[in-house]
Amino acid sequence: MSRNKYAVASRSIWYVLRTLLIITAIVALCLGVFVEGMYVSNLYILVTEGLEARAECILTDGAVLDLTEYFTEEFVRNDDALYDGLYDEFTVSSFDFRVEVEGVRVLPWNRRATMQVLTYLAAINASANDPESGAELPEWTAARYSISLARSGSRWYITGLTLIEENPEVEPAPTPNYSLLPSPTP
Repeated sequence: MSRNKYAVASRSIWYVLRTLLIITAIVALCLGVFVEGMYVSNLYILVTEGLEARAECILTDGAVLDLTEYFTEEFVRNDDALYDGLYDEFTVSSFDFRVEVEGVRVLPWNRRATMQVLTYLAAINASANDPESGAELPEWTAARYSISLARSGSRWYITGLTLIEENPEVEPAPTPNYSLLPSPTP
């Protein structure tokens, strides 16, 4: 029984093509996972640092122009919280602002992403500029936001901040936070 040379060549070609296709698919999948991981880590850093810088501008009446590193110029112009001057009567010496990322949605080929975060002010140390005025420090409202992001060139910017829920339930920390314990009375 003689083997048909064309049948052997055909099977060999299909074997090589199938193997190349599988290798190409694996490389594309690895590249997609790498790009996705890169985007998620960039977005996480951008959102946490950007929201902390925004909180600092609100609390300490900082330079709004510094926020364009994280936010689009349109967002900075339209953000009412930056221009309310709610804490103008106070000198904030320190604060502990927390951002907890709850979810990220981005695909390697998209130029837009969304992220859901929980923000709250854990602690603040402030004093009134005029102690005789009797002004009370306004309370920071904890909130859950949906954040819209867009990629411009190779960089991501925050384009929108949509309030989902005010004063959401904050889950307790898994380990005890001794700073929250009442101080012992002598």
